[in-house]
Amino acid sequence: MKRAAAFAAVLAACSADRSAPHIARGNVLVNNGKRDEAAAEYREAARLSTSALPRERLGDTLYDLGRREEALAAYRDAARADPDSTTARIGAARVLADKGDLAGARSELSAALEKAPTNLFLLLSHGNLAARAGDKKAALKDYERAVHLKSDNVPALYQYGLSLLEDGQVPEAGATFDRLLKIAPQSPEGHYGRARYLAARGEKIAAAAELSAATRLVEPDARARLAEQGLKGEALDAAVRETTARSLAAMRDDPMLSDSRPR
Repeated sequence: MKRAAAFAAVLAACSADRSAPHIARGNVLVNNGKRDEAAAEYREAARLSTSALPRERLGDTLYDLGRREEALAAYRDAARADPDSTTARIGAARVLADKGDLAGARSELSAALEKAPTNLFLLLSHGNLAARAGDKKAALKDYERAVHLKSDNVPALYQYGLSLLEDGQVPEAGATFDRLLKIAPQSPEGHYGRARYLAARGEKIAAAAELSAATRLVEPDARARLAEQGLKGEALDAAVRETTARSLAAMRDDPMLSDSRPR
């Protein structure tokens, strides 16, 4: 009897949340690349709920649709619904950074870090914004903290290695990229970091070999990561093409490796 009563209570709680079916439908639509329809579902879920979640999902979807101002409004709405939401702060920071308001974006992430000082993604994002703003020492500090928190995290090691290179700590950067590749031998970031490290040392042939390895690994790495996020079918293929093209373009345009590219 107790078990049946508990089960009934769970069902009642689920049925009481009228926004849940809309969020679920929105998630499925996003995974299938139907973002306009997903946004409508998340908007309806937000109307039916005081939770930050549907507002955050709405912001993410509007952002992907290129509707930045509407996305920012949704993230602001999510932050009002839950002042402790790091997701809402991250979303708002992303929009502000796109608009060139780096100070505003850093302020959003600083506020989020006050609530979640050990959040790795927040630390890395905060560091990335500091680097974009030209505050290299602040960026290095953020990346170092991230590595201390999670010493086997590939993005943290990658950003830390690049920041060490920027700071002129070339041997330390090389050791960091070696460590990254020991953890994740198929990481394009690791090989790309090694290419930059070797280029800084003037080892052009070795740098070219590492750059070639990185470019070969970009597409399969992107596909694996995006599939883990739930994308599939045509939506997955499109996202892989976009991510791969963006990564390869960044490598191609890197002035540090201008002498290491194939002729």
